[in-house]
Order: sequence, then C-alpha cells, then structure tokens
Amino acid sequence: MKRVKFNKVKKLQPYNWEYLGNYSNEVTDINLFLYNETTFFEQDSNDIHQILDLINKAKSEDMMWFNLHGFNDTFIFPEMVKSLQIPASTLNQVLSFSRRTRWEELDGIMFFNLKATFPELIDGKIEVIPISFIIRENQLFSFQEKRNNLFEHIRERIRTKTGNVRKKKEDYLLYLMLDAIMENFFLTLDNIEGKVEQTIFESKSAKKPQILEKIQHNSDNLNDLKRALIPIRDVLFSLKNNSTNDDFSFLEENNQIYFSRLHHKSLELIDQIDYDLNQLNNASSFFFSMQSHRMNEIMKVLTIVSVIFMPLTFIVGVYGMNFINMPELKLDYGYYLVLFVMLVMAIVMVVYFKFKKWF
Repeated sequence: MKRVKFNKVKKLQPYNWEYLGNYSNEVTDINLFLYNETTFFEQDSNDIHQILDLINKAKSEDMMWFNLHGFNDTFIFPEMVKSLQIPASTLNQVLSFSRRTRWEELDGIMFFNLKATFPELIDGKIEVIPISFIIRENQLFSFQEKRNNLFEHIRERIRTKTGNVRKKKEDYLLYLMLDAIMENFFLTLDNIEGKVEQTIFESKSAKKPQILEKIQHNSDNLNDLKRALIPIRDVLFSLKNNSTNDDFSFLEENNQIYFSRLHHKSLELIDQIDYDLNQLNNASSFFFSMQSHRMNEIMKVLTIVSVIFMPLTFIVGVYGMNFINMPELKLDYGYYLVLFVMLVMAIVMVVYFKFKKWF
C-alpha cells in the first residue's frame, strides 16, 4: 500500500474534477440497476446522459443502484452534480485517494469511502482498491477505481430475485456490498496466512538471514491489510450505532443486526491479523535467539580449545627459551616425558570440563 504523503500545495477544489489515481487508462463504465420486488431493469453504458435520463424517469418507489468503474472520464461527475443534486464537494471526495477514509452525512446524503482487497497477491503483495459510497433514500452510488467482479454475485441476486435484496432498500444493499468486501478480506488473510505459516516453519530451521526478508514481507502485507481494515471497522461501528438516529433515517432499525455482524467480523479479522503479526515477531525473535545460541556454542568450543592449549603453549614456550643450563635438556627421554605431561594435562582438563558440563 502506498504511503500517504501530505501535499501542502495540492488542495481539494469542489469544481476541479481531476483524477490522480493509478488507473488513468481504466475505461469509465456505468452499471445501473432499477428494481423493486416485482421488476428490475439493468443498463450498462458509458453515456452518462443516457444513465441520468433513466434515473430521472424511474419511479420514486424503485430502488436505484448506480455503480461506476474507472475514473478516466471525469466529465461524468459535474453532470451528476447538475442532474442528481449531489453536492460537488461530496462527489469530489470520490476522486481523492491520498486521504484517510472519510465519513460524512449532510442533508440526507451519506458519503464514505474505504479500501477493498482481492485474494490474489500480485508480486507477493496485496492489491488494495478504493471504493466510495454515496447513499440517500432509495439510491446507492458506488464508485470503483478499477473494474472487478467484487459485487457480481449481488447483481445476480437482483436478476434472479434471490434472497431479500429485491424486497429491501438501500441499507440492505449496502450491507450486501460491505459483506462482499469483508469476505474478500477473509480470503486475502487466508492467502497471507498460508505464506505466514510456511515462513514460520522455515524460520525454525533457517540458518541464513534471508528468512528475515520473508518475515518482513509478510509483516508488511499484514500491516497493509490492517491499515485498510481499521477504517472499515470505524464505518461499521458508526452504521450500527446510528441506524436509529434521525440523521440516518434511510437505515432501517431492523437491519441494524446486519451491520453489527459485519462489525464483529471486522474485529475478528483485526484480532487474527494481530495474532499473525505477533507470530511473525516471535519467529524473528526465535531466529535471532537461535543465531545467538549458535554463536555462543561456537565461542564455547573455541574457548575450551584455547584453555586446553594455554598450559601446553606455556610449556612449549618454556622449553623454547635459549638458556644454556636447562636441566631437562640432557635427559634421554625428556622429549617424550614432556609430551606425556602435556597429554595428561589436556586429558585432565577435558575430563574436568565434562564433569562441569561445560560442553
């Protein structure tokens, strides 16, 4: 995940529609659903005027889901401001990717953005895509920077009238979309945990420092995942605790349980991420402990060898002095006697070290 940098010069301008994301070549495409319990209408188009005309002609009781992929055509946004009476400052937040997840509620319109992840790791790293939501009565707008099939199963449920999606309004649709995002977090974490377990297993027998690179790489992925997840936890907390508030009148009280469940899932994910990070930290500490232990073992052996040879070196040094009158020099078996004494001394020291359990 890219580090957030503060830019003092670049300021958010409500009427300056500029996309500064990473997918400027992604073709802008709109998917529109108009539905109720008995009927539904679906339209895919990149013509904003056609989509806006369909929205304006829709029945007031119909539920509308407007989903946009790709932001290379920013002309769409001022047209939405004029036709749908969405504040320009709110829509402009959709194009802002350098700021933390934002939550706003103004004049019956709720806006928030968050980060979604995808199970497949790209070059060993998680892929994080910003998604923004604008919600008002009977209308839900979702904006995705990059085309994906994150909500395809929801579209299929609308088409086939599966479950309660056609019977309920925007709050239930929002729940289904957030649930899909949470499900991808679980799948992404599952993929990362597979690599974490392998890394921890390797760290128990690793002797080379390359294992630290794997540990750090997995830690970075988990921290990026947690960084994307924490704002979602905050959004879900706000939703589940404000569903009965007059400012959030379009969130039905009987649907509060759904957002409570999602909030519980987010807490479960964060707890699991913290556990995995702790395991990786333990693996790193274990590697350094083992390296230190190996070094101590090596130093112990070298120290014992040095201690054994110290008195032997002393004897050799004494007999290496060039004095004329040295009594032992004329002994017929002096050489063998000295060697024998040196051998006995070495054996005695080895036995003593063994008795002390120093090796």
